[in-house]
Amino acid sequence: MLEEVHKKRQQRTIISVIIVAILIGTIGYGVYVLTQSKGGGSFPFPCLAEVTNLHVHPWLQIVINTGSSNASVTIPAAVGILDPQFQTSGGVQVATGGSCFEPMHTHDASGIIHIESAHITDQYTLGDFFNIWKVSDPNGVGVNGVTSPIIFNSTDILGFKSGQGHTISVFVDRGSSQYPNQNYTSGAALPLNQYDYCNSQLGSAPPCSPTAGGDPFYSGQTYPYGTSHTIVIYYK
Repeated sequence: MLEEVHKKRQQRTIISVIIVAILIGTIGYGVYVLTQSKGGGSFPFPCLAEVTNLHVHPWLQIVINTGSSNASVTIPAAVGILDPQFQTSGGVQVATGGSCFEPMHTHDASGIIHIESAHITDQYTLGDFFNIWKVSDPNGVGVNGVTSPIIFNSTDILGFKSGQGHTISVFVDRGSSQYPNQNYTSGAALPLNQYDYCNSQLGSAPPCSPTAGGDPFYSGQTYPYGTSHTIVIYYK
């Protein structure tokens, strides 16, 4: 009887060790998957899933007035893409692959932002894009030949601060005859999902070509917000 009890204790011990090993392995794998889905733990959003029910293309432009002239800031290709792989399409360098795509990313340097998500209810803001951009380019971006930090809030755009005669404005459809000219004072909170620029008519020409041609995709439904929208951040 004692021998039988001893054997049962050994069996329970072995089973307990196996269960603990399985739990540790499962937790370890979950942590690994989570860090991979976050692009190594740096990007603010999980990597894109294979299912995309939302795909829109707002066109962002940043203009810095230095007092003597306006400088257009180039938003680089591969913002929001980890380990980007580039190809040339129509003479343009295009990021066509990578190990992680954020829900907001750029394929080229046109200023077209690709917003892609599995849920049409997900909302992504102008501030979200700058948070992703800051991870992709931690050393900053060139403005008039000078490297500037990637910052955007109500008082600072790329290191250019408001106050003492300087202003930061966010315009939607500025100068457009089709849509009203709107200045958003809380620009970082501006949701971009409803401001697609590209459609089938605009798809064959820059900035939609070569990466964002065609109408926006909205879970098989008609996109309710229209197209030809532009967003301009203007520092003066």
